[in-house]
Amino acid sequence: MQINFQQLRSIMKESGLPVYRDSEPNNAVYPYIVYEFVNETHKRASNKVLIDMPLYQIAIITNGIETACKPLKEVFNKHGVSYAMFEGYPYDENDSTIIQFITYVRCVN
Repeated sequence: MQINFQQLRSIMKESGLPVYRDSEPNNAVYPYIVYEFVNETHKRASNKVLIDMPLYQIAIITNGIETACKPLKEVFNKHGVSYAMFEGYPYDENDSTIIQFITYVRCVN
């Protein structure tokens, strides 16, 4: 299903995880979602832009394991949102191992 940006935000909030754009506040509690604009492509006809299609990177930041992705996957699947396979990237933060599970969603505006 094609969704616009506002629908994407609403669907992510349905997961029950806190949702932030670009960066989280210092007092954010794991797990939470951070999304960022990545790029934009256009559908064109007769040299005119018919549809803007922005791509968003969505990261679930957690000190847990891959089950932290389950709430977001469930709401994406419930609404028929097409998303890329999740990839995990561990890093250290304040002597703790934190993992970002990253996916991508293309919207239609």
